[in-house]
Amino acid sequence: MQRLLVIRPGGLGDAALTYPMLRALRQGYPEARIDVLVEKRNAGIYAITDIVSNVYRYDSNALSVLRCLRNLCYDMVIDTEQFHHFSTIFANFLRPKYLCGFDTLGRRRFQTHSVTYDVDTYEGRSFLALAAAVLGQVDDFDPEQAFIDVGSKAQAWAHNNLEVAGERQLVVVAPAASGASRLWPVARYAEVVGWLISRKYFVVLLGGRDGIEAARSIEDQSSPEAVLNLVGKTTLVQSAAVLQQADLSISADTGVMHLAYGVGTPTISLFGSGLPLKWAPPGRHHRIVRKELPCSPCIRFGRLPPCPHEIACMRELCSKDVIAAVEKLMDER
Repeated sequence: MQRLLVIRPGGLGDAALTYPMLRALRQGYPEARIDVLVEKRNAGIYAITDIVSNVYRYDSNALSVLRCLRNLCYDMVIDTEQFHHFSTIFANFLRPKYLCGFDTLGRRRFQTHSVTYDVDTYEGRSFLALAAAVLGQVDDFDPEQAFIDVGSKAQAWAHNNLEVAGERQLVVVAPAASGASRLWPVARYAEVVGWLISRKYFVVLLGGRDGIEAARSIEDQSSPEAVLNLVGKTTLVQSAAVLQQADLSISADTGVMHLAYGVGTPTISLFGSGLPLKWAPPGRHHRIVRKELPCSPCIRFGRLPPCPHEIACMRELCSKDVIAAVEKLMDER
């Protein structure tokens, strides 16, 4: 194999969980050129790794990108999309020698290597199974092992910017989420941050530009000497470096959660509509906070139905639930 293309539509979290698969492909094909085809919202995650040679975006100029990739004559395309057909159509148009993907929605007939997709299997394991399908055998997924390496330049940047924390333990709080069904009230994040500060933790607010307003509200209610607001001010590589130096990350089921797990940082994860078995970080140093409602989780096959209960699964989560999880996790470490 000389040229491989990995297709990964979707959000940041899904993309982060392709890293174990990418590492296995690099070990299996040490001399191959590995490119990725992604979209704007998740492209930055691949700037962290040196495994990927080129990052292409199908939402920048799809026709031009399609022509470019077809001319590259890939030996293999690995389609990591789980449910939608666009990536399968795109992959077949490239005419690779081999096409590997999940067998969902009748796509097996278009693939040379198919992997059964299980909605109850952790997504990092599912992606790794794609590598196993073409390589024959790969190392098993280790839930205790970090799988995203942060470069020295980003580590130095984070170290310099986090010196203000001094000797205090560092907790990252990400108050935003990619959809309304995953949002937790800002006031409750502020309560958790206030409790952390009272226990002498230093808090870093982290996330994309969609969390700027929430972070500003939390910052206004907190002691300025105990909070550093980096929301909307970091690249994904810098965010990964900040998370790597943190003692704990608190967030909803969103990109920061997956990035924290990938770099080896313990997490407190707030779950509502999402599938914990599929998306929550496994391992001893990670805790899920959720309400055991009969309608939660409700996502099925990538689709979120309208909520008749005003997203009670997130609304009924209390700050004391999160604080209790923090205390238990930190005491066990």
